[in-house]
Amino acid sequence: MPKVTEEHRKARREQITRAALRRFARSGFAATSMADIIEESGLSAGAIYGHYKSKDELIRLAVAEIMDARFFDIATARDSDPIPSPGDVVRLLVSGLTEQVGELQLLLQVWGQVPINPELATVAAEIGDRITGMLRDYLTHWYASAHGVDADHAATLAQRYVSIYVGLVHGYVTQSSLFIGFDGAAYLAAIDAIALPTD
Repeated sequence: MPKVTEEHRKARREQITRAALRRFARSGFAATSMADIIEESGLSAGAIYGHYKSKDELIRLAVAEIMDARFFDIATARDSDPIPSPGDVVRLLVSGLTEQVGELQLLLQVWGQVPINPELATVAAEIGDRITGMLRDYLTHWYASAHGVDADHAATLAQRYVSIYVGLVHGYVTQSSLFIGFDGAAYLAAIDAIALPTD
C-alpha cells in the first residue's frame, strides 16, 4: 500500500473543511450534520472520520488552521520594513478571512452557537486569545518601529489599545454579514484615518 504523504493529508483536510464551510454557509451551523458534510464533500464516511471525529472537532481544527494562516500574515507584516499601519493590518486580516472562509456570515452563525455549545465556547475563547495576542504583538512592534517608543512603553500602549482593533475586525465581519449595502472599502479606509495615541 503506498504511503500517504502529509501533503495528501493536508489537501484532504482542506477539501473536507471547504465542504463543511459551504454547507454551514448554505444551511447554518446548527442544522448541518456530519452526514451533510460527508454528502457535500463527495467522500466516504471513513475518509471524513479518519480526519475528524465530530462536527465540533472539525470546526475547531478548521478554525485553528485559519488562525494559523492569519498569524503568519501578521507576523510577516510585523517584520516588514516599513511596518504597515494598523489599518493595513486590519485590512490584511479581513481579506485573509474572506479568502479562506468565503461567506463571513458563517462566523456569525458559529458565534451564535457559543452560548449553548461548550465546545464552541472553548474554541471562541482560544480564537479571542490568539487574535488579541497577534495584534498586541504587532502593535508593540508598530509603536517601537514607526514611532520610536521604547519597548516597555510600546508594550503598555499595545495592551491598552489592542481591544479596539480586535473590535474593528469583529465589526467588519458583523456589518458585512448583517447590513445590506455595507461598504467594506469605506470601512477599511476609515480605519486608516484613526490615529492611535503614541504617548
